[in-house]
Amino acid sequence: MFFASIRFKLIVGGILAALIPMAICGYVAITDSTKAVSLLSRTNEQFIAEGTAMQVEATLEGEMKFTAAFAARTQVRNAAEAISAKGNGGTAEALRLIRQDIKKRFELLNTNYAGIFLTDAAGMPFAEAMEAGESLTAWHIPEHPCFIEARTTRKPASGEIAFSLSTHEPVMMICAPIFTENGLFLGVVGTLLKAPVITDMIVKRKIGETGYCFMVNQNGIIIAHPDEKNILKLDLLKIPAMANMAQAMIDGRAGAESYVFKGIRKVAGFAPVKGKGWSVAATQNADEFLAGVLSLRNSIGLIILFSIMVTCAIIFVAATSLTRPLNTVIRGLEDIAQGKGRTALSKRIEVTSNDEIGILSEKFNSLMESLHNIANFKKAIEEEGNLEDVYLCMGEVFTRKLGLAHCFIFQVAAEKKTMLLTYPEQEEGSAALFCNPEILERCELCKANRIGHVVSSVHFPAVCRQFTGPDGTGHHCHPIVAGGATVAVVMFVFETGPAAADRVSKAEEYINESLAVIETKRLMRSLRDTALIDDQTGMHNRRYLQEYTEKIVAGVLRRGKSIGLIMCDLDFFKQVNDTYGHQAGDVVLRATAQVIKQSVREADIVIRFGGEEFLIVLLDVSRNETLRIAEKIRVHIEQLTVKLPEAVIQTTISLGVSEFPLDTDTLWSCIKYADIALYRAKTEGRNRCVRFSREMWTAPDGLAGSRPGPAAAAANPS
Repeated sequence: MFFASIRFKLIVGGILAALIPMAICGYVAITDSTKAVSLLSRTNEQFIAEGTAMQVEATLEGEMKFTAAFAARTQVRNAAEAISAKGNGGTAEALRLIRQDIKKRFELLNTNYAGIFLTDAAGMPFAEAMEAGESLTAWHIPEHPCFIEARTTRKPASGEIAFSLSTHEPVMMICAPIFTENGLFLGVVGTLLKAPVITDMIVKRKIGETGYCFMVNQNGIIIAHPDEKNILKLDLLKIPAMANMAQAMIDGRAGAESYVFKGIRKVAGFAPVKGKGWSVAATQNADEFLAGVLSLRNSIGLIILFSIMVTCAIIFVAATSLTRPLNTVIRGLEDIAQGKGRTALSKRIEVTSNDEIGILSEKFNSLMESLHNIANFKKAIEEEGNLEDVYLCMGEVFTRKLGLAHCFIFQVAAEKKTMLLTYPEQEEGSAALFCNPEILERCELCKANRIGHVVSSVHFPAVCRQFTGPDGTGHHCHPIVAGGATVAVVMFVFETGPAAADRVSKAEEYINESLAVIETKRLMRSLRDTALIDDQTGMHNRRYLQEYTEKIVAGVLRRGKSIGLIMCDLDFFKQVNDTYGHQAGDVVLRATAQVIKQSVREADIVIRFGGEEFLIVLLDVSRNETLRIAEKIRVHIEQLTVKLPEAVIQTTISLGVSEFPLDTDTLWSCIKYADIALYRAKTEGRNRCVRFSREMWTAPDGLAGSRPGPAAAAANPS
């Protein structure tokens, strides 16, 4: 009987199960440790090289995007068009403005750049800002490969790292083409990027005690190395021990090599920098990896021996008191399966007997099924596009999977002090909420939101005064806290009893698993909203309009309504800046934005379109209502007084009005029409509202169909 008992089986089987695998693993670990460590070292070096190459790629791409963005600026294009049309002689104002702009930008960026310049289509510079000692003359820009590539491919291009003939410092040229709106090549915006911006991330990368990174160009010449004496001088192809690796790097391959350099065994991994023909390598002394192998072997042997002894003792002690530990484990697993605990196990046990082990297996499998469902739930909400979809998914799980039929999820709008019922979507009346409907307008009435803790009637039925459920029902309100504030409240209403309490406990597991996802979704939304706001006025920026144009138009067309567009421009704003300074101009801009915002409805959209221009998008307006609102804005701005320490400023505003889809079938065309009407208001004397009409687009005076060019703008400042 003893030999058939679980105790005997556990003792013998446990000892064998521990002894045999440990012996095998110990043998394999001891005999193959050197090989494994060597393989690991090669993999590690290649991984470091690939990661560093990706950093170089990202940095270079960012610098090229910066140069391209500068080339796409309207002021740059205007100056280039003026140079192309009239030459240097007729563009003094345009040249002054662009040179002033370049100088300011260079003062902000000169830690990364040796120079910024603009050229015409022939490659001749007409505006530049250089650090002391740097000169464009030695670069021969018309013949430079970077300029030729940008002109030929019509895309931003980067040159090779080279020593400046003027300063003898390593720099790199980046050129971005300038085009007219019709695609005519006008020249380039060029930057002389200081090489350390790219190479410092390689030079400063330390790997262990002996490791470092370096980078070569497409010819195998070192262009980044901790030893500056090697930069643009050392050719890897001329080092016999590294010739194979150098050729692989030149060919753009990724991999790892072992070699001997100056009598030292080394391991190196390398990876290409995509799009440049460069390659990054990470190298380290092989002995640094292998130094601990002998110590590791001895440690493994001692650990195995000690583990066998401890395992045998533990198994023997456990077998002598089998029933009590098994029952304890079973009770613990029951608690976990009912949502009273958490674990990270992820396997199933086959049920092969009806003894204590069989019961343990069944309970364990039940636990794993529960955890599997939670894991699938977390994966599902991670894939949702926004917070509202996450809350809807949570509500469906609570009602359909957990059987909590009355589940309500409220989002908290702290800035408005309101709550919004997000789930269920079809609920509109307040009677079915089992709660005082005033919480929707005054979120501070919700106790769970106010204190940030669970509010439950399980232990104290009268815990919340706002609960209006019938007798015999209880409630459990669980706040979702993110960033130290309550962002949502989940409310369960149920018939009192142990079964409901168990389901609520399981629902809390789902809520706890969702907290990290909700925090991430909120952060992503916050970052996106920040990118769409003009930081000077607090209004939306032009990117917001580009992002939401389709959604705005679709909603208005679906409702059969119209959009009113008002393009505003402060009159003589340049004189404010010239007389009182740009800080005073910023104060006027902010005050103007607030007046405009207060003059329209909350649902309307105010956009800082650029400079002192604002675009107002009026949603669902009646025909010709837009002109009335524009006049209201004009009057309010005319009455606006901006008090400064040195003066009191009063200004006026000119406004152009158009309506979509009354004037045109595309929103951007309608914005253009409002802009044309604005210019008509300027030419007719300013401080007025002008409604766009079709004859403005075709007027023969040449002023109605387009905004003025740079020369005209300079002679007629707004």
